[in-house]
Amino acid sequence: MKKALKILAVALLLAATVIPVQAQRRVVHYLPKYEQEPYHFGFLLAFNEMMYTVKTVENYQNKIQPANSWPVVNWPTQLFTQSETKCIYVYNIETQQTPGFTVGIIGSKRLGRYFDLRFIPSLSFSERRLDYTLMLEGNNGATYMHKFTKSIGTTFVEFPLNIKYRSKRYNNIGAYVFGGVNPKLDLASQKDNKENINGQEFINNLVTKRFDFAAELGVGFDIYNQWFKMGIEVKMSYGLLDIVKDEAFIYTAPIEKLRNKLFQVSFLFE
Repeated sequence: MKKALKILAVALLLAATVIPVQAQRRVVHYLPKYEQEPYHFGFLLAFNEMMYTVKTVENYQNKIQPANSWPVVNWPTQLFTQSETKCIYVYNIETQQTPGFTVGIIGSKRLGRYFDLRFIPSLSFSERRLDYTLMLEGNNGATYMHKFTKSIGTTFVEFPLNIKYRSKRYNNIGAYVFGGVNPKLDLASQKDNKENINGQEFINNLVTKRFDFAAELGVGFDIYNQWFKMGIEVKMSYGLLDIVKDEAFIYTAPIEKLRNKLFQVSFLFE
């Protein structure tokens, strides 16, 4: 999130330098008939922060997990072996924010004086991370705390459809808000999840569903010049579906629901 906020700060600084200059004097209106055209096309470049929203099972820290639900070759402690382990508790689970990027193609249709319908098929690349803390208890009563991170690579094919409401243009600057929905498909959600241990196949990662459906809200502003219109916008995307698959017991045991969440700073050129 810090990197994304830095990018947003740079964008706002750019706006703070451009808007006052245009406000102080009358300037030539670039692309004066732009809003009257029925269709516009362009492309999008964006920086994103992907994460999960985790709803945990009530009182999950006190739920016992069997020792054989931890499929690793190298047992994490020398205090006792896997066969000498009485039980495992998932002590804590947290999500990390990880940076990524998005590219997309913009198709925009004029609906009215201040309304546009936008369709922006995109590819988003990043990964999500979950930090786990386990407490292992041996048959001899000894305990051991083990921390690790599970990384889930992500390649989203997205199909955001939203309504854009524009303010009245002042010189070559205009502000807008938008909202809509975003069906998306994760092409990498099933990749590299299985591991062969002593001839037995285990699922050694968090497994998520490929399809998600998100609601999106955002704000931005347009800057017009002689050749094209540039937009700078920020948006939040909230997954509406529970995407966790209950296939890797030790990783999914503390999770009741898992949803995608995304913060994005975009640069649009039309």
